[in-house]
Amino acid sequence: MNKTILIIIALPLVIIIALFMLNKFEPSLIVQLLFGFIFFCSVFFSRGILIVLTVLCLAFTQSYFPTIATAALSLRWVFFSLFSLHVFGDIFLGRTVRRIKSFDVLAIVFLIYAFLSRYYSPFPSLTSERAMTVSALYIAVFWIIWKYAYDQGLEKVVSLLLNVAMLVFIMGYLMIFIGPYRPFMAGRFTGIFSNPNGLGVICAILLPVSLWQFLETRKRTSLLLFFLILLALLLSGARGSINATVMALGYFIYIRSKKYRPLLFFALMSFALVMLWVIEILIKEFFKAYIRVETIPILGGRLEIWPVALTLIMNKPIFGYGFGTEDKLIELKKIILRQHVGAYVHNSYLGMLLQLGIIGFIIFYIPLFILLFKELFLTRDTPVSLLRYALRASLIAGLICCIYESWIYSVGNAVAFPFWILVMLLTFCRYRDKEKGIVEVSGT
Repeated sequence: MNKTILIIIALPLVIIIALFMLNKFEPSLIVQLLFGFIFFCSVFFSRGILIVLTVLCLAFTQSYFPTIATAALSLRWVFFSLFSLHVFGDIFLGRTVRRIKSFDVLAIVFLIYAFLSRYYSPFPSLTSERAMTVSALYIAVFWIIWKYAYDQGLEKVVSLLLNVAMLVFIMGYLMIFIGPYRPFMAGRFTGIFSNPNGLGVICAILLPVSLWQFLETRKRTSLLLFFLILLALLLSGARGSINATVMALGYFIYIRSKKYRPLLFFALMSFALVMLWVIEILIKEFFKAYIRVETIPILGGRLEIWPVALTLIMNKPIFGYGFGTEDKLIELKKIILRQHVGAYVHNSYLGMLLQLGIIGFIIFYIPLFILLFKELFLTRDTPVSLLRYALRASLIAGLICCIYESWIYSVGNAVAFPFWILVMLLTFCRYRDKEKGIVEVSGT
């Protein structure tokens, strides 16, 4: 992304901050500013800018400020509509770069199933809306951004995501010093987001590709971004996301260091032992407070909500309660929880079983696990790129984070859109190999 595009994106952000500081931050004014910004960017229009603006808009849907979040939720439909127009234009002009593939069939079946679930959903309009957002995500990611990756390369798409991440994380840190709102919740860093766990998930997903960018470019800005994301993850105190990051980065570092694996393993074990000694001798009490040791036995209330979710699933195991109803079921069933906070079950696997039952779970998750299995346990007769290793690591991080949070099917948040873009890029790699005639063989 060149400096002109960065200036175009940074300009409205500076104006928004200035309006906020001057106490002139009104809902009507922010909506006018955002739509004016879209019109302004249409002069410089490109699909790269559209991708950047969509990712940035979705990041603000989880903002701490209700006005910004509401405006971003409305604005996302503008961007998704632009993506859809691009798809129809490409089809009409015959400019598509690929045909319908097997994962397209599965995606279409899932989308139809999600729409049909409105007929037994207790909230049919909500089910239709959320099914529509997932459809918009599928069109944007697997058709338009796929074509952009085909034309510009996978590296370009990842660079766009990381450029947006740089802006988002810098804004989050600036809030500590210049904002009326301090980005902390119970001592945990939230950045521009309203929840530290959401920040933790996006950190876990982006860290592998940010490390790839530094190793590939050796630029100081790339190294800065890596440490900004890593510091945000540690300050967020998101235990599940930290575990996912350790697994994902551990895989990435191990798989790319074939020659030095024994030395690397020894160094990591030594570092772990030294850290355990430091924690035990020097910072034991601080570490207990940091990991919130008093909530570990109940996993922050999850061990209270998960059995409830399993009971609800057993009542409707095949079809579930309807897509998009996960955060409404506790209130609908008048279930009283003492330790769990929030309306979601904080587990994307249980969440999908609740919404669409076993059928929806199979259609949605099995392709992701097959993709990961094939990537991890099948080798090729050509070298695998470093970026591809990073994309695998991001997929690992995302699937682990699904154990602790409900996010992967929630398109109106900051995490799902970047994650599915990275999944698409990994899928793109596999189909590009097939088109080149590269034969897969079993490996270890």
